[in-house]
Amino acid sequence: MFPSTDPDWRAALTHPLAVAALLLLPIVFLLGPLPIDETRYLAVAWEMRQTGEYLVPHLNGATYAHKPPLLFWLIDAGWLLTGVHAWTARAMTLLCSLASLVLMQRLTLRLTGSATTARASMWFLLGAIYFALFSNAIMFDVPLTTCVLVALHGVLDLVRGRMRRGVLLTGAAIGLGILVKGPVMLLDVAFVALAAPWWSGDALAGRRARYFAAFGLSILVGALIALAWAIPAALHGGEAYARAIFLNQTLDRIGGVKGTSAHGRPLWWYIVVFPLMLLPWPLVLRPGGTSMRTLATQVPWRFAVAWVVPTFVAFSLVGGKQPHYLLPMIPGVALLLAVALERDALRVRVGAFGLFLVLSGVATAALHWLAPRLPSVAFAADVSPLWGCIIAAVGLVLAVGRKRFARAASAATAMLAVALVIKLAVIQGAGDRYDIDAIAARIHDAQERGQPVAHLGWHHGVYEFAGRLVQPLPALETLEQFQVWAREHPDGYVVSFYRRFRFRADPVHAQKFRGGELAMWKAADALASGVDPAASHAGDEPDDSDD
Repeated sequence: MFPSTDPDWRAALTHPLAVAALLLLPIVFLLGPLPIDETRYLAVAWEMRQTGEYLVPHLNGATYAHKPPLLFWLIDAGWLLTGVHAWTARAMTLLCSLASLVLMQRLTLRLTGSATTARASMWFLLGAIYFALFSNAIMFDVPLTTCVLVALHGVLDLVRGRMRRGVLLTGAAIGLGILVKGPVMLLDVAFVALAAPWWSGDALAGRRARYFAAFGLSILVGALIALAWAIPAALHGGEAYARAIFLNQTLDRIGGVKGTSAHGRPLWWYIVVFPLMLLPWPLVLRPGGTSMRTLATQVPWRFAVAWVVPTFVAFSLVGGKQPHYLLPMIPGVALLLAVALERDALRVRVGAFGLFLVLSGVATAALHWLAPRLPSVAFAADVSPLWGCIIAAVGLVLAVGRKRFARAASAATAMLAVALVIKLAVIQGAGDRYDIDAIAARIHDAQERGQPVAHLGWHHGVYEFAGRLVQPLPALETLEQFQVWAREHPDGYVVSFYRRFRFRADPVHAQKFRGGELAMWKAADALASGVDPAASHAGDEPDDSDD
């Protein structure tokens, strides 16, 4: 596919897909599901499997309207092959990321006709730190990115007159994308499609009406695919569920409503965040010998501009903002950078990136000693300085060999290696902060014995998959509710990770959890002892995110 003068084995090992598999696969098996998001999505998939209710997702026995079902269906399908494991879900999202790399290569090749540019686009996508970190995350935006790339292949087919294939490909991808994360899929695709007369040159001469009719038909196909699930699900899930999936979730995110899970943030927020998501490229790329203006009339460049710029503006105007909402845009940036590099409008210089990694590595290594003195970095107290030393070593190699490694592939490989080190540091430094298997097993055993268990505060389904729970875990929002419940269930247990619910009684189980503590008490002991007055006034960090 890509001509190379290297021996066959070396060309295979240095292919972007091989590098990706080598540096991304270990985390699939080493990193357990992270609370709160990943554990929640596994809980929904587990409940779907355990109850046999595949039409309407449920969490803790209640309908779950925050997301469509496709990710959960994929996880359950994977479990049919591997058995029920968390790594199955990570492997599935990694396969989606690898598919996105292949689709990126093919899209660039179709637009430019250059195998060199196509491979460069793979490196630019793979090397972006946010793509590297999210490539095996159990999150909706990973398969959504794959769907966006498939849809853009379909749009390109429509522009080039392959109408039947274009409609089917674009429509199927839009439909599946909506089933992954909802109507936001259209926002990631529509601007490229609508701007086709601008970026496609003379390709649509004399047939614009036919093209737009075909794209409209593609949207209809996608809508029919999505509605084939949504209408039966709405009828089955009830009026509140129907209102949530058709209206509330999308409108809340558009407005960034305070008090919902919509993550309201200011208009300028993405301008600050997006360049950080693209590291190392803002540090690596320098102007080349060709002016950017020479690219302005070229089809691949215009295609990428139509993909990235209006989509970025649209997401900035939406009130609800999260970094991963922009993940499907990163391939568009990769295309821009690959075209500019191939035309010598940009050049790769890794020296500054190497220095950045050296400084970052030294700072990471120093956290072990700074954490006891600085409360703001207390979370890193148990992180071994070794990880910082490895990051610094990677940077030193780049800085010393900056002429030899002045390639996109070298910078991308270094960034991937650093992403792996970061996740290994999280695994080592977190200890049991993210491992809730022990307390989930206690909850499971208590439920099996017929002893009631309740949770103080909403638990986000954290324990459901880890404990393979088959009964809902009631959530009590106030101490008054707990007191009533405890009197009715004196033989029960109460669990909480909220700081405002710290009882003076000795817990039967306690452990660190994220930035706080997770504990389980006998209900009668907790009721008799009462809440620690100091703890009851401690502020919790509410986590209402559902993205």
